[in-house]
Amino acid sequence: MTRFLIINADDFGYSSEVNAAVIRAYKEGVLTSSSLMTAEPGCSEAVELAKQNPGLGVGLHVVTTYDRAILPHEKVSHVTNGEGKFGADPVRAGMKYSFSRIARKELRDEMQAQFERFAAFGLSWSHVDGHQHFHMHPYVWDTMLDLCDEYGAHRIRIPYEPVIPHLRNGGDGPNLNTAASLALQVMRRRNIRKLRERKTLGGKQVFLCDHVYGQLQTGNMNTDYVIKLLSRLQQGINEIYFHPGSPHARKLPGKAQRDGILDVEMDSLLNENVRQCIISEHLVTGRYEDAENYLRQQL
Repeated sequence: MTRFLIINADDFGYSSEVNAAVIRAYKEGVLTSSSLMTAEPGCSEAVELAKQNPGLGVGLHVVTTYDRAILPHEKVSHVTNGEGKFGADPVRAGMKYSFSRIARKELRDEMQAQFERFAAFGLSWSHVDGHQHFHMHPYVWDTMLDLCDEYGAHRIRIPYEPVIPHLRNGGDGPNLNTAASLALQVMRRRNIRKLRERKTLGGKQVFLCDHVYGQLQTGNMNTDYVIKLLSRLQQGINEIYFHPGSPHARKLPGKAQRDGILDVEMDSLLNENVRQCIISEHLVTGRYEDAENYLRQQL
């Protein structure tokens, strides 16, 4: 089976800077897909850009931590601060979502609002994932599945990235991302079990990638690392996600910045060596829906 690769940009809609980076990486680089934040200042612009570039896959990036909510603070006061943002401490947010009935009610209302807004844009449901992978939290996950079923979204991201190959190939050493990745692997088992209990979402069979890369090197998906990662991708459906133009992406050294390319993740997506590696490794690239169709053909 040929290796299929989805190359995704998270945080589409965060700002005009991120939007410009995403569209450029799609038009001039290797990007095939994106995940849209529905409550950020650049959302409306991102939707218009997506409609002008229908070949770019666009999924919903569900936000339940750190950044903005759609609903006003008075309606979600137990899960957002006075600025309308979710808590930045994932442990504290996770505990609240686990044990506070009021917080869970407000969170469900907010997630419903995000699904409703995305549906109103008239974009195809490429996929659904979560900001900072917080959709993997058990309550968030179960609520998200209910909403996916309601809105007909059946392609979902579940992060799955082995740590040892990452370290052997020059990735960032053990840090908070490593600890988070190990925690996600534990939640992955539980959440896959929940998916198997449902079997379908919106009347369609659930679609997942076999591997999703980006957590362990988040913000620092530099060219050297990406080329090594491409060469070790396994058979099946793979996703690699980036944050081009985002404050999360590590800046290139001043002398290396050129032609509007300011961060290492944007540099990777536009790098000719990366493009040539995809070709030489015989990787098939596309969106989530392309990967699903490709898998059907293989079967």
